[in-house]
Amino acid sequence: MDLRTALLLPGQGAYRPGVFAGPRSAPVAEVLEAVDAVAAEFGRPAISPLLADPDAPDARQLSASDPFSLQLAIFAAALVYAAEVVRRRPADVVLGHSMGEMAAAVHAGCLSVADGARIVAHRARALEHSAAGAGGMLAVTLSARRAGALLGAAELPGARLAVVNAPRHTVLSGPEADLGILAALADVLGVRAVRLPAPYPFHNPLLASAQAEFAAAIADIPLRPTATRLYSPALGELVSDDTDLTAMLVAQLTRPVDFLAALRELQSYGLESVVECGRAGLSELVTAATGCAATPAERWLRTDGDAEAPIPVAPAAAPAAQQAPAPSVAPAAPVVVPHTAVPFEAAPAVQAAGVAQAPLPHGNGVAPLPQAGGVAQPPSPQSPDAIVATLQQIYADRLGYPIEAMDPDADLEGDLGVDSLKRMEILGTLTDRFDLHHVVDDTRFALQSNLAGLARLIAETSGAGQPTDG
Repeated sequence: MDLRTALLLPGQGAYRPGVFAGPRSAPVAEVLEAVDAVAAEFGRPAISPLLADPDAPDARQLSASDPFSLQLAIFAAALVYAAEVVRRRPADVVLGHSMGEMAAAVHAGCLSVADGARIVAHRARALEHSAAGAGGMLAVTLSARRAGALLGAAELPGARLAVVNAPRHTVLSGPEADLGILAALADVLGVRAVRLPAPYPFHNPLLASAQAEFAAAIADIPLRPTATRLYSPALGELVSDDTDLTAMLVAQLTRPVDFLAALRELQSYGLESVVECGRAGLSELVTAATGCAATPAERWLRTDGDAEAPIPVAPAAAPAAQQAPAPSVAPAAPVVVPHTAVPFEAAPAVQAAGVAQAPLPHGNGVAPLPQAGGVAQPPSPQSPDAIVATLQQIYADRLGYPIEAMDPDADLEGDLGVDSLKRMEILGTLTDRFDLHHVVDDTRFALQSNLAGLARLIAETSGAGQPTDG
């Protein structure tokens, strides 16, 4: 069995407001209409406005005010992206990350969109009933072994190792007070820790009561055999006709996820490239863990050679007058190619305003900047204005946006869609790029809301603000 190309449907962190603004293609409309109908069944507002309006609440706001809608929005977005990707290039296997396993099961043909949305809605309602205020999740740049040692040293009975994403990226879950203690310990150890916009402590026994309610609610929803190969990270194996998929979806609420092991298992089947159906920051982690090419669907669709109208994409990075047209690219390479090629990538090197797509990440999971000879470096990076130019290059490359869209005054999270996980990863690049190791624990860097403020802070704390050669 040769599984070279994979669709990855993410969970928490995948939602961005207004991501499907503008005219809707048929796959977009069908998914959103089905999810809106299920939301109405549960007496909840429609989900589609969240995905069509760039001014809709972001993930952190929804996590606090309406986690039910957040879960359905994540589900809908992943399915829309997956449908659009396979319309252009079939994939060999689909897998979900965390709650993304529900969307993956739908895409694989085990459930209709409506029944998949009902499962998500029952899960969200059970969590509202039994887990409100139970806690959340904390991402840390530690290996699974070291994260386990941190938990052991803290001796917090409610905290757990919830997800292993990459060799040096794990997620902890637990009560709010426990997460605060763990974040403080990480800070003492010089370890980056970022609170994720997750409304509950997923993959933790704290959700056992919600799990029981969820199991009872979905017991009668029928599941079909897979029509597409489906890999379950929760089970650590390919789903077969004998797999009790309902039991897996229920158990996954409290069971830890070893996503890294899943990726390495898929490599044994020949995995070469992955398209992330959302923008949860998993693409970089996939490449860091495996060396495989991994691309967010938004970028893949924008740079694909298909002549048909692409999926509506509205990153809401800057006012319309400041946005540049989409970069022109070479046609996509076909899926069936020699092993030395990158079958699922849109093009070998996407050129956006003179910035080449970054090479594969180093061992620390952060992609280095293109060096002199491939991309011209900003002149005389001594002032905040010059540093802004460098930051625009970094963020445009990492986010897949035209560099003109990197408005220095745009809000990193609200306008550019830079969630907390992505911000943590990019800060690692900035630490090396501007030689900020002496102030690595300064929380002001993580709190800067735009590139202009970040540039001023870098200029103040990095001597002359001179980027390093690495």
